[in-house]
Amino acid sequence: MKNVFPKILRNILGGKTGAAWLKKGVIHLPDDLIDPPGFLVYSGPEESDVWPAIHLMNTLHSEFPEKKLVVICSRRDSVLFNMLRLRPTVHSYEGHPSIPDMIEGDSISPDTILIHPYKIVLNEDERLLSRIPCRIRMAPLSHSSKYINFRVKTEADVYPDILSEMCSAIGITYDTDWKPSVPNRMEELVEHKIAPVSGRMLPYIVTTPSAISILEKRRAEIPLRTVTLSGKNSDFDHLDREIKTVIIAEASAVITDSDDQWGDACAHGVPVVGIDRSGNFLKWKDREPASNEDEFAEAWISLLKKGW
Repeated sequence: MKNVFPKILRNILGGKTGAAWLKKGVIHLPDDLIDPPGFLVYSGPEESDVWPAIHLMNTLHSEFPEKKLVVICSRRDSVLFNMLRLRPTVHSYEGHPSIPDMIEGDSISPDTILIHPYKIVLNEDERLLSRIPCRIRMAPLSHSSKYINFRVKTEADVYPDILSEMCSAIGITYDTDWKPSVPNRMEELVEHKIAPVSGRMLPYIVTTPSAISILEKRRAEIPLRTVTLSGKNSDFDHLDREIKTVIIAEASAVITDSDDQWGDACAHGVPVVGIDRSGNFLKWKDREPASNEDEFAEAWISLLKKGW
């Protein structure tokens, strides 16, 4: 790992693990940091969690093309790693995060570096993290966790800047220009879903019934056809995660109160206006969701004036 060890000494704080088995694992410095056999990236259970993991995995592949790259993610999200230039080894869990049966006690080397690409460790992350044998566990945490022993301090609180600062701190060049790519087969499938008769997909806006109703009440201009991916009147509610994601990636804009759709739009660089009633939307650079209906309507009007 190029130039990693000196920067780690300067920029990384060791967290207290608190786990008996981890205390027994000896970290050999600098060898375990300079030349690990590979990297394991953890992708959390929420739909938006996958995007920091995918963006990080792209950089790891660019920097370490010969290393073994593994990801543990929700089964729902596993197909989205096809949007990388080279798909890593993907193991998936159902529901709450857990070690997949296929790798239980198997192929994860203790010398592999685990990267948890989030600012906090949630309670539901702990069961999985406690059973991963990696001795070096890295994350850009805002607060220490007993499951992370290399805490990388970052000033940023939005993606992808969080990942960029973390990578820079350990000597890795983060790929700031990359975005997930839609496979050709999925473009054709989405075109058929959106325009089953003509086969000619015209520009459209993805929205949710509740989000579009806010704008309709205010008689806001909606210049394009709208496509809703959920609700009883949607023609697309039954579609799987990958197809819905590609529909968002191919949209002209997104109007939403769904944190899942918000995350998909941000990751693919699609213009998006969102209303975040819960305060849980994925935090993305240059994207700020509204907190109430008035702000939401104003943000849509502003986007219309600016164009896309």
